[in-house]
Order: sequence, then structure tokens, then C-alpha cells
Amino acid sequence: MADHEENSETSSVSSLELSCYSSDFEVLNEHDLQPYQFEPELSDAEVEETPDRDDFSESLDRLMSTNWCQCANCAGMGSIRECRCCQEIPEMESLTVSTGVGCITDHPGFRSVCLDHYVLETCYHWYNQQYGRAIQDANERYRYVAYRMLVRWVWKWLGRDIRVTLPACAVARIREQFPSADGQYVGYRDPE
Repeated sequence: MADHEENSETSSVSSLELSCYSSDFEVLNEHDLQPYQFEPELSDAEVEETPDRDDFSESLDRLMSTNWCQCANCAGMGSIRECRCCQEIPEMESLTVSTGVGCITDHPGFRSVCLDHYVLETCYHWYNQQYGRAIQDANERYRYVAYRMLVRWVWKWLGRDIRVTLPACAVARIREQFPSADGQYVGYRDPE
């Protein structure tokens, strides 16, 4: 009986070994070995999504200059993600085209919605009542509410934890109107 078990074990090991060998993996000559020979290949869609060096250098150029700005009002921002012009955002571009202005900050509604401190103060009271987040510094409070009002005006409603990147021109104009005492700003943050 022990011999029978040993033979069946040997035969199963042999068959297991045989099943591992496949012509796809055979290397007849060690010089035929190729790096990454057995790695899966990317699909065409994955190849298109993979950023190349040109995309990286273009992104770095965005951070180092404002050549990407199409409205002539953008300022340099702290991250590549924040270096966007209002003309690169379809929802804002349609607002500027409809009123014949070249920048969202020149739109007649921008001043009333995002820069009028009476409107922002009123919106802040509503926000504070809803969320209970008190912001003591007036300019910080106005900036915070102005960004929220810009999103509400342009995108209407986004939903919980959905964020959009605001254009550098609008952020710069809001910061100019309501500057930070120490010149430090938070910038874009993902939802927590």
C-alpha cells in the first residue's frame, strides 16, 4: 500500500511538472531571452492613458510660467493641478462666450457673486448655520465663501465630496480682493 501511495504521489508530481511546461515559456537558447518577455502587455487604451515625458514637461512648464493662460489674468499657483485657465474649463468658457468677455473674472456676475462682501457675508451666515464652521478672520471667510459661490454659480450643484479645480484667474482675483494677512494660502485640497 505504501508503494502504491508513493507511486501515485510520484506520478502526480510528474504530471504536475509536465503541466507547468508550455511552449509559450520555452527558451531554446539563452540568447533568446528578452527582458520583460513574460510580462503582460498593455492594451491600446492603457497605452493612451500612460503619460509620456512630453506631458510631464508640459505640466512642469505650467508650474514654472503662465504661458498656458488664455485669458491673460491667471497667476502662478502652488501646484500643477491649480494651473488652469477659465478658458480650459468648458462650463466657464460657455459663460464667457455668452457675455462676450475673455475671462470669467470680467463676467458681470463674477463681481456680485464672488467679490461683494455683503453677498458673501450673507452666504457665510447660511453656510455657518448649515455646517457650524466658524471662520474668525473676515478675509479668510470671504475667500472660502467666494470659492464656494463660484462653484455654485458655474456648476450649480456638485454633490458631497466632489471637488473641482478653480481657475487660477478667479482664485487670484479673489485673493487680491480678500488677501491673507501673512500671504499664505491653502490651495486645492482633496476631500478628507
